[in-house]
Amino acid sequence: MLTASVKTSRTKILGALCVIIAAIIAVILFFGAESSGNAAESISRRVADNKERIAYMASKGFETADEPSSVEEVLLPEEFDEILMEYNEIQKQGGFDLSPYLGKTVKKYVYPIEGEMETFVTLYIYENLIIAGDISSRTEGWQKAVDGGRNMG
Repeated sequence: MLTASVKTSRTKILGALCVIIAAIIAVILFFGAESSGNAAESISRRVADNKERIAYMASKGFETADEPSSVEEVLLPEEFDEILMEYNEIQKQGGFDLSPYLGKTVKKYVYPIEGEMETFVTLYIYENLIIAGDISSRTEGWQKAVDGGRNMG
């Protein structure tokens, strides 16, 4: 039988545990937030300014104008009506969900897509977090969700 002895102190053990716990937390925050379905936890959806909104849209494959064509504040109702419920179903297909933001005032940014006549990306933002988005065409009458995940459909 082979026996080994290691001399260590309580301080060294606590220090090593702290390093391991910090590493685990860092991994969870880095990888967990990206793959989370919860919009409030998604780091990739945080946008502080116009430059970051444009970068987000570019990451989804959209080349937009440098400035939004309109910006407005929108008060979401306390409860879903039929139209907003249908819109939220479209958003859920893209990985978003407006449910946690009912009753809140959000900012709506509309950006024309370069080279596409009357086609726009609309982002809804609450406290620098993209909570919904869609691509719509006024001339063709269609709308689909901006994919909040890593793929655009």
